[in-house]
Amino acid sequence: GAAAGLVVDGDELRDGWEETLSSLAGSGVEVVVLTGDDERAATVFAEHDAVSRVFAGVPPEGKAETVERLKGRGRTVMVGDGTNDAPALAAADLGVALGGGTAMAADAADVAIVDDDLNSVETVFALSRAAGRRVKGNIAWAFCYNAIAIPLAVTGLLNPLFAAVAMGLSSLLVVTNSSRALLSDE
Repeated sequence: GAAAGLVVDGDELRDGWEETLSSLAGSGVEVVVLTGDDERAATVFAEHDAVSRVFAGVPPEGKAETVERLKGRGRTVMVGDGTNDAPALAAADLGVALGGGTAMAADAADVAIVDDDLNSVETVFALSRAAGRRVKGNIAWAFCYNAIAIPLAVTGLLNPLFAAVAMGLSSLLVVTNSSRALLSDE
């Protein structure tokens, strides 16, 4: 007639979760929490200022469906570590698996973070933004060169040999720009 023991099942929050959510929200990322835990366990996220929405008690297939719905509002990034996150990681525009998670999550994700440090999620966002800026800069340079040099060469106002050499230098500039570090060590 007396309890012999008590079993509590639940996840502990990762170190630095509050700072990571606040930092992401501060950089313009809409933070949505999608969890299989019940609403009581997700209350801590719902009460956090950086979190715009919480979907609690969502099964694995529901996570993938929710990610698909959220994609209708814009690009989505899913961060997860469990087998139950794998379908949603695969459905997101960018899936990020945390290192302490399962192999299935890492296989389904586009990016696998080696450790469980949530600050690495911020680094993924920073790398993504930097890569996008770099690609846009390279396209702008190549477009400007082609918009100016090709018409001048076609009309005879630019020596074709000079245009060919300039094209090679333009390509070298783009390759050199692409090989620079994306993030500076500040």
